Amino acid sequence: MRMVNNLVYQSAWGERGLGDLYLPDTLSERTPAALTIHGGGWSAMEKSSFAGVAEFLCSLGYAVYNIQYRLSTISHWPACGDDCLEAAGFFLNADVPELAGFDRRRILVVGASAGGHLALMTGLRLPAERVSGIVSISGIGDPKEDWKIAPERYRLLFGHEPSESDFAAISPANYLTKQSPPILCTHALYDTVVPIESARVFVSAVEKNGTRIETYYYNRGNDGHCIWIPGSVPHKLHRDIEERIESFLRTL
Repeated sequence: MRMVNNLVYQSAWGERGLGDLYLPDTLSERTPAALTIHGGGWSAMEKSSFAGVAEFLCSLGYAVYNIQYRLSTISHWPACGDDCLEAAGFFLNADVPELAGFDRRRILVVGASAGGHLALMTGLRLPAERVSGIVSISGIGDPKEDWKIAPERYRLLFGHEPSESDFAAISPANYLTKQSPPILCTHALYDTVVPIESARVFVSAVEKNGTRIETYYYNRGNDGHCIWIPGSVPHKLHRDIEERIESFLRTL
């Protein structure tokens, strides 16, 4: 694996408009591409916190663009959502030498927690024919269910108390179409950061839409999202989650 650090997709945002490119040792026109999006409640963290997931996908043969975006402490919604769309457009279409040599006709979009929400919002708003699949790891699928336990992050996201139209604008289910790509949602049953009901309500909407959706719900010790191997640097997903993602990717 080799890396291209701090590849710029939007120079106006400074360090928030950067991404790290992970490339497998062997590239070909068949090498698939993945966009990865870190979490942090839309208000914290940066791309290094998701480096372990980027490395995992690269080990599976993906060329991975692991991005940053404007946090809600810098700019309110729709800034972070717009940034992820812009980064995806850059990754899909930019004519730069760093992005040559692999298949960019379609991308996989992967994120965790608030990044899982952004992965859903990005993958469902891009042209369907440009997205191979979406993976939401402990993601915010239904914002209203998440708001019930963490209203402050929504006040920070919007800069005010959210309205019904605000919730509608950030609800991934509202962007489903009959052409939407396959989705995998993984979630701990006792997640203390994003409630399992946020995933379940979204999954129900996807099923009603007729879009292919797979789930992996698991029971692990009560430790936030329960996704990271303790002490791993960079953060690495528990192996059962990786295996479930691998199984999903083999079907795409």
